[in-house]
Order: sequence, then C-alpha cells, then structure tokens
Amino acid sequence: MPFWKRKPRRVENLLGEGQVPWHERLRDPKVVRQLIVVAGFYLATLLIVQVPDSPHTIHKGTQLKHPILSRVEFTYVDDKIAGDLKELAAQRVPGVYALDLKAVADLKKELPELLGKVAETKTFETLPADLATAWPLKPATFAALKKGVADADALAAAQEAVDQAMAALAQPGQLLVIGNADYEAEVLRSRQVRDIIDKLPTNARPEISAGEKRSEEVLTIRLPPGEEKFPRMNILRTPGEVQSQVASLIATPLDVAFDRPAIEWLAGTIARRIGPTLKLDQAATENRRMEAMAAVGPYKVTRMAGTALVRAGTEIADEDLKILDLEEAAYRHELRWIGRVGEVLGGATIIAMVVGLLAVYVWRFQPRVSRSTARSAILAAVCLAVVGASKAIARADGYVETHAVLLTTLAMILTIAYSQVFAMAISWTLIFLIAIGTRSDFDWMMTATAGTFTAILTLGEINKRSKLIQVGALAGLAFLAAVGGLYLWRLAYTDLTGPQVIRSCLLYFGSGLAAGFLVLGLLPFIERLFGIATNISLLELCDVNQPALRRLAMEAPGTYAHSLYIGSLAQAAAEAVGAKSLLARVGAYFHDIGKVNKPHYFVENALGKTEAHEGLTPAMSRLVIMSHVKDGLEMADRLGLPRYIRQFIAEHHGTTVTEYFYHEAEVQAERMGSEPPHDTDYRYPGPKPRSRETAIVMLADTVEGTTRALKDPTAARVQATVHEMVMKRLMDGQLDQSGLTLSDLHKIDETLTKALLSVYHTRVPYPTDRPVPEASGEGTKKEEPGGLKGAWRA
Repeated sequence: MPFWKRKPRRVENLLGEGQVPWHERLRDPKVVRQLIVVAGFYLATLLIVQVPDSPHTIHKGTQLKHPILSRVEFTYVDDKIAGDLKELAAQRVPGVYALDLKAVADLKKELPELLGKVAETKTFETLPADLATAWPLKPATFAALKKGVADADALAAAQEAVDQAMAALAQPGQLLVIGNADYEAEVLRSRQVRDIIDKLPTNARPEISAGEKRSEEVLTIRLPPGEEKFPRMNILRTPGEVQSQVASLIATPLDVAFDRPAIEWLAGTIARRIGPTLKLDQAATENRRMEAMAAVGPYKVTRMAGTALVRAGTEIADEDLKILDLEEAAYRHELRWIGRVGEVLGGATIIAMVVGLLAVYVWRFQPRVSRSTARSAILAAVCLAVVGASKAIARADGYVETHAVLLTTLAMILTIAYSQVFAMAISWTLIFLIAIGTRSDFDWMMTATAGTFTAILTLGEINKRSKLIQVGALAGLAFLAAVGGLYLWRLAYTDLTGPQVIRSCLLYFGSGLAAGFLVLGLLPFIERLFGIATNISLLELCDVNQPALRRLAMEAPGTYAHSLYIGSLAQAAAEAVGAKSLLARVGAYFHDIGKVNKPHYFVENALGKTEAHEGLTPAMSRLVIMSHVKDGLEMADRLGLPRYIRQFIAEHHGTTVTEYFYHEAEVQAERMGSEPPHDTDYRYPGPKPRSRETAIVMLADTVEGTTRALKDPTAARVQATVHEMVMKRLMDGQLDQSGLTLSDLHKIDETLTKALLSVYHTRVPYPTDRPVPEASGEGTKKEEPGGLKGAWRA
C-alpha cells in the first residue's frame, strides 16, 4: 500500500458515537467566540504586564541597608540641577533702576521762594503760619536764615548759592537713594545666590572670578550718559546717610551765604524732602533675568558603571526613583536584540501558561462561564481592569497595599456569583499576574493570598448585610497578620523600618475593610449583573407584602396556601441534598403566580367543585391550565422579578403531560372512534428544570398534588406515591438537566415522605352521636397511588 494512502485508525483513537474530532469543534461559532475572548484576554494581559515599564521593588521612604549600583554607564539630564542653575543665573542679574530727581527740581524752585519770604518777614512771630508748617522753622533757624538774607544783595547771593547747591545734587551719580523695600529685595537676592551656590554639587558650580563674585552685590542704574553698575554698599538708604551726603554736596556752594547752623538745617530739610531717587524698572529687570535663564542649557550628568546610584543608609526620595528609572532604560537600551527578544518571549510564555491553565480550568469546571460568551467577556474585562489598575497604582505611588482593595473586592464578588473554588482560582491567577507586572516579591504574594483567601473562605451565605463588613475586617486582619509575621521573620535583613511596617499594616487592614464596604454597596448590581440570589434579597422576596404574593393571597387563596406548603417541602428537600434551601422556598412561593388570572379553573381554588371545566373540551381545558406558566412569566416581567425566580415559574412543570385532561381526551377519542391524541399536544412547553432547586420544586409540587388526592393517606400509601412520582419524573427525562444524582433523589424521596406524613398523620377518631356520611361518589371510588383524581389542579 503506498505510503500516502490513509491508514486505518488505531482502536484507541476511534471516537464514540456522537463525538467529533477536536478540530471539527473549532467550526462551532460558540467555540470560536470563546477562543476570541481567551486570545483577547491573553494579548491584553501581555500588553499590560510588559509594555509599561514595571515599577521598582523599592519605594519612596525606604531606608536602604545596601547601596544600589549602576549596571551600565549612562548620561542623563538632571532637571533639578538645571533648574538651580537657571535660578542662579536669574538671581545674579542685578536689578535695573532709573534715576528720578524730580524732588531735587522741585526744591530748586521752592527754596528760593522760602528765602524770599524769610527776607520779607521781620520777626519769627510775624512769619505766616502755613510757611512755618510747610518748612518746620524754629526761631533759631529763622534767625540763621534771616542773617543770610539781611538785605537785597545778600538775598540774591543766597538764592544763587542755593541754585548752585541744587545743581550739585542733580549731578548724575551724586545722590543715589534707594527705598527700603527695594534694598531688602536686593539683600535677599544676594542671599539666594549664595544659598543656590552652596546647594549645587561641586562640579556643577559655575566658575566665578573674583570680580564676578560681587555681581550680586551691585545695582544697574540708568544715568543720562548710559547704564552704570554701582556697588550696593555705595547706595544711600538711611536718612542719616542721605543727610550726610547732601551736606557734603551743598556745603561749599552755601558757605558764601550762610553760616553752619543754616547749612545744617538746609541739609536736613533737603534730605527729608528728597526721598528715594532710584525707581526699579520691573519689566526690564524681569526681561533680563528671563534671558539669563534661557541662556542656561540642560545640565548633563554621567554615571559610570559600578558607581553607587543610591548610597547605603539613604532614604529613597523621588529623585532617586527617577535616576533608577533612567538607569533601567539605559540598561534595556544596552541589551542586544537577542536579549530583548528573549525577555519578550519569556514573558509571553509565562503569561500564556497562566492564561491557558485558567482557560482550561474554566472550560472543565465552570460551564456557566465557558458556555456563555457574555459571561466570559465580562470576567475577562474585570480581571484586566484589576491587573491594569494595580500596575497603574504601583507606577503612580508605589503603595502595593492598595492592590488589596481590588483583589479582595473581586474575590468576594466571584464567591457570591460563582463558588469559593472558582474565586480562589481566579484570585491566585490575578495575584501571579500582578506580581509579574509590578515586580512584587514573595512577601507581597503571600500577604495577598492570605487576605483574599480569608475573604473567600469566610464569606459563605450572606444572611445579613453586616456579614460583608465582617468578612472585610477578617480579610484585613489576615493581611495585617501576614505583614507582621513576615516582617518579624525577616527582621535581621529587611530594609523596612518599624514605622513603615505599621503604616503598611494599617493600610492593608483598611484595604480589607474598604473591600467589604465596597461589595456591600455593589451587592444589588452584582445580583442583577450575574443573575444570582443572595439570602438578603431572598429574604426580601419572602415578604408577604410583595405585590405578587399579596394578590395571590387575595384572589387565589388556595393557590397561595398551596405555594406556602410547597415552599416548606422544597426547603426541607433542598437542605437534605445541600442545595440552596432558601432559594427553593422563595421560588416555590412564586411558581404559581400565573394562576391569579383564572383562579377558579384550578382545583385548590374551586372548593371541590368542577363546574369550571364541565363546558370545556379537554384540549381547551389543557390550554387554560397550561396558560398559568405563560401568565406567570408575563406577570414576573411586569413586577421586575429577578431571573432566578422566573426560572421556577417556567421550569416547575418542565415538559410533563397534563395527565388528567390527556386521559379525558383519550376517553373522548375512544368514544367517538377517532385517533387518540399524541401526548406531545398535552405537554407543557418547558424548559426542563436546569437547576437542583427548580427540580426540587417540581418534585414537591408533583407529590403534594398527588398525595392530596389520596382518600386514605396512610404511611405506606404516601411513601409509595412519593417514590412513584419521583421515579416517574426521572424516567420521563424531566431531571436530566437538573444536576440531581440518584443519591440526591433518594434523600429527596425520604425527606418529602417524612414531611407529608407529618401532615397526613393518623388521628384518633372522636365519638359522635351519628355517623358522618361520605361525600357522594368519592367514598366508594378506590384510589390508587398516582391516580388522576385532582390532577387537573395544575
């Protein structure tokens, strides 16, 4: 046989009936959609973990016990030093001042007028009051001035001397007076220059010659010839300095006309009236300082390989973290392409293994997720959000404790929505991915595992809202204990200090507690999003003031009592097999709410009368009876009942046959000589029960209606009837999708029998004067277990 001929398959490779090869399954649209979700989750996780640079393992405030050395030589721009150099250049630019001698010009006009008034006045007492006030003259001063202007020639000589004195004061650079505020600003500028120079590293300090070192001690003054620089020490500031300078300038011109007291008075008066003659040109000063800052280029620093980036004993600051980031970038740049490719492939392989194992686990053990593309997509999106947010937080501030809020919250949500095992699998996967993406160490992984798993294992049934807060607090305590234990275990060589550990413990405890409050607030949205029922919402639905139950009690009291009884039976049976007993009870309360539209057509509301169906054909009666499922679903939609309650309404009959009317239809067809009807015409539309709780309500509803029809409900007959009806539903295939095992059915059989016998127990007959007649027709007809009488009740 040629080698290209297809060989027969080995026996162990032959597929069973109904099985298809794995590659054929890939053509299924559902499988394709799930593979797309998995591939998208993998690619997004790979981007989140590898593309943004991972944060450092050390954080701000860490006290190093060992230095951090540079692995490569690299050069970087030190923005801080460059900023200091720019500030230094700006502060070394002197202030630009303009000379303002308007006060001198005014005095040049006013002083001659004063001398003329003094010459005209004979005595001090006759001096005008306004003149004495404007020029604070005293008798001695008046006498000294009067002596200098005794006659007309003396007055002319004195006025000429004053003009010469004012001309001497108006000479550029002779009278430089600065205001106190401007002087203090210049002093502060000099001090800032010295502080900046002292703060700069030695190799970054500019080379300054002896002459340049005094640049911050000068001022730039605009004089008529041009700008000149004057030392700040030569600038006049105090009144005494100004008066002394004025006196030295006017003494020579005034000596010819006045004696010493008059010259001293004139010098003091002029000094008081002069004021600051230097006015700061703010715009020009700022422009020159901006130009000086712009002229300073970036400052580059080179770090050699093997030198310390951060020294031992240093407390990590923001600047240190920036340098470490730059060294990391330089190291990655120095890697050859094969190293970078290997890094990418290694990360991609590890993440592929983690995501693949998670996908296989979900496919094998979580059919609710694997069969629903929407659930898979939502779960993938939530996991990506947690991983991405955790990495963003780590890159922003480095507080890894805040990741605990996200992890604990998601773990509690998954526990509520699915199961504890599934929540632990997802949580451990996320912890691993976050540790890779944020470079978290073993200590963080142990701490995160301790807190999240504590929250998962202690959650259980949520019977009260405070349970979520308690679980959050327990998770916080587990976080706290893990952090404290690891710190004590590694006390000899850890870089953490006591205050840092205390802060971390408090943050972890607060994170766990915050997760509890967060889940408490999100609980209604979680229930609606995942279509789940917590005991809190179920207890709220048990309220008899619910519109559906209140209407059922008013318009169909028999059905209401029947529903309450079915709820008790279903709860007991669910507890026996470990199902959700409260869910079964609440579902039983609502399973027959559709009967309120036509209550008198159902035997429990007809008070033993059958007139409602006497004028109807079996086919019509069958439609009326079956309509209560459709009516119940419509009513549930109007009332906004959750999906898990609507399942009980739709599934509590499955696809069973309305046996009473089917039997009547057979009898009618036989009597008329026609073909008997097919049982499919008398079956409920379904679906069959798809959960243990809905199947239990179906069995409880079936056995309750059948045993109620028994005339003599002895223990043996009740037990036989219950067993027969349970097996009948099993053999009819109604329980195929429920998840109930044969062991569960045995326990349900026993529990329902025990509960029914507690109602149909034997009573001691009471004495009476006359016998009680039996009901017409019912006292003589023999009833067999599973008989049809009363079967049209539902």
